[in-house]
Amino acid sequence: MSKIEAFCNCCNFLLQPKSSDGLPEPPAPPVKSSSCHSLVPCRSSLAAITDEQPHVGNYRLLKTIGKGNFAKVKLAKHTLTGREVAIKIIDKTQLNPTSMQKLFREVSVMKMLNHPNIVKLFEVIETEKTLYLVMEYASGGEVFDYLVAHGRMKEKEARAKFRQIVSAVEYCHQKRIVHRDLKAENLLLDADMNIKIADFGFSNEFTLGSKLDTFCGSPPYAAPELFQGKKYDGPEVDIWSLGVILYTLVSGSLPFDGQNLKELRERVLRGKYRIPFYMSTDCENLLKKLLVLNPGKRGSMPQIMKDRWMNAGYEDAELKPFSEPEQDFGDLKRIELMETMGFSQNEVKKALDGQKYNEATAIYLLLGMKSSEVFDVFMLEFFSTGSLLVTKPVIFATMLTNLCPATPSSQHPAPSSPSAFSVTSSSSTTPDRGRFSRGSSSRSTFHGAQLRERRPATYNGPPASPSLLQHTPSSGATPHRGNSSSIIGKFTSKFARRSSSGEPKDEGRESKPRSLRFTWSMKTTSSMEAGDMMKEIRRVLDANNCDYEQRERYLLFCVHGDARQESLVQWEMEVCKLPRLSLNGVRFKRISGTSIAFKNIASKVANELRL
Repeated sequence: MSKIEAFCNCCNFLLQPKSSDGLPEPPAPPVKSSSCHSLVPCRSSLAAITDEQPHVGNYRLLKTIGKGNFAKVKLAKHTLTGREVAIKIIDKTQLNPTSMQKLFREVSVMKMLNHPNIVKLFEVIETEKTLYLVMEYASGGEVFDYLVAHGRMKEKEARAKFRQIVSAVEYCHQKRIVHRDLKAENLLLDADMNIKIADFGFSNEFTLGSKLDTFCGSPPYAAPELFQGKKYDGPEVDIWSLGVILYTLVSGSLPFDGQNLKELRERVLRGKYRIPFYMSTDCENLLKKLLVLNPGKRGSMPQIMKDRWMNAGYEDAELKPFSEPEQDFGDLKRIELMETMGFSQNEVKKALDGQKYNEATAIYLLLGMKSSEVFDVFMLEFFSTGSLLVTKPVIFATMLTNLCPATPSSQHPAPSSPSAFSVTSSSSTTPDRGRFSRGSSSRSTFHGAQLRERRPATYNGPPASPSLLQHTPSSGATPHRGNSSSIIGKFTSKFARRSSSGEPKDEGRESKPRSLRFTWSMKTTSSMEAGDMMKEIRRVLDANNCDYEQRERYLLFCVHGDARQESLVQWEMEVCKLPRLSLNGVRFKRISGTSIAFKNIASKVANELRL
C-alpha cells in the first residue's frame, strides 16, 4: 500500500463513529518526602492543608476540562503559589512505541519554546504508568468553539489574533520546528483573549535541504502536497494551514470542505475557494499568498509579516520576528522566596540551568507569571518583614487555605469562557450550514496510518472525582436520569437519584450564584430569581430527555445523545449573576461532543426556557 493510500484510509477511519467513553484516572505519583525545615510549610506540609481534595504533587486537582482516548486534561491549582494550571494526564500503558515517541518529542519541543503566544510547559511528572504535563492554563477555550458560538470575527479582531499566530509560528520556524497540526482547535485563548498555540504532538525539527515525509495533521487544514504524498521541507505546510486559519477567522467557515475525504481532497487539489462579499481586497490578497498550490511559490514568513493587511492599523508596530528574551534565572526575589519553601539556591539553579522541569522549575516559573492574590499577599508580607514563611508558618498556611479554599465554588474561575456557547431566544434549532459548525471530520487529526486521540485543550469541564487520588467524593452531587435508555449508565451510575423535591441536598454550598465580570457571552438573561431559573432549566432538560447531575447549587452537568451515532454531548449549564446588568444569566459550556450536536441541543434548550 502506498503512503498516500494509507493516509487516505486513515482519514476515512477518522470519519467513522468512535466511542466517547471517558479515560479512567491514571494513578497519582507517589508523594515525595520533604527535607525542608519543620517550621517551613513547603512541598509536603502545604499539600496536607488541602488533603481532602485530589492532588498530584504540589497541585490540587479541580475538575476535568478535556478528554481524549488515552489522556485527559484537568484544571488544577498550584498549592504553593495559587496559580491555576492545566495538567495533561497521559496513560502510558495505552500507547504504542510510535505514540510514546511522539509524546516525548512533544515534551522535548515544548521545553525549547518560550513565546507569549505558545502554551508554556511548567513541570513534567512521570511514573511507571502515567505522564503528567503541567502546562499554562488558557481559560478562554478553543478558537474553534469561539467561532461556533459567535460566528466569524471582524477583520480588525481577526488581524489581532492572526498577528499573534504568525508571530508564534515564525518563532517556531526560527527554532527549526514545524508544528504540522495548526488548526482552530489547537489555538487557545487566555483570559485576555490572547492566542496560545497548543498541541505539539506532531511537531518535528526540520533541516533545510532535508525533506520530511510524514503525513500528519487535520485534513481540512492539510496542504495539497500532503494529499499527493510528496515530501516537503516543513515550514510550507504550516503556511498553508495559516491560510486556512485566516480564512476561517474572517469567514467563520472552512475554505475547503467536503462530504467525505475524497471530495475534500479534490477541492484542496483544485485550490478553488469562495471569497465572501464582505472580505476586504487586502485580506483576499493575503490569502492568495498563503493558499498557493505550488509550495515553492507559496508566501514566505517574511512576506507574510510585511503584508499590507497584516499591518493595517499597526503602522507604528510592523510585525517583526520575535526576539526571545534571555531566560531570567537569577531573580533573587523568587529564589529567596523558594528558599523559605525548603529549596536551596543550588537546587533551584541546577533545575533551571538543566531544564529539568521539576517542582523547583515549576515554582520559579509560576512565581514569574502574572500576579495572583495569594502571591501578592505573601510577597508583600515577606519582602516587608523578610520573615513571613519562617516565623509565621501557621499564619501562612491559614492565609493560603483562605485564599485558595477547597470548596466547589473555587473550582470555577470568575471570568466567563469565550468558548461558552451563547444563545438568544431567537436562535434557530437548525444549524447554519454557512457557519463554522462542522462535524467530527473537520476536527480529526491524522498521522500516517495510525489514529491519534484528539487532544482536548484547556476548557472548563465538570468537577472530577478521581478514585485513585486522595479524595472523598462529595455527597452533595445530585443526579437526574432523563428518559434516554442507555447513556446515563456510563456517566451517572455512581450517583444516587435526586430527592423528590428536585433541589440539591447540600445546603452548605454557595447560597448565591457566581458573579461574572465579563458579560459579553451571556445573552440568555432574566430578572427571575436564581432558584426559579434552576427549576425552569430542569423542566426543559426533562422535556428534552437530557440526563443531568447537580454539581453545585447553580451548576448542572448535562448529557444528551447517543455515542454510537456521534451525537453524544456533555455540557454545563450554570445560573450566574450579572452585576453590571442587575440580572441573572444562563451560561452554556460544552465539555465534549461535536460542535454541531452541542449547538443543536443548546439552542433547543435555550429556546424553550421561559425566563
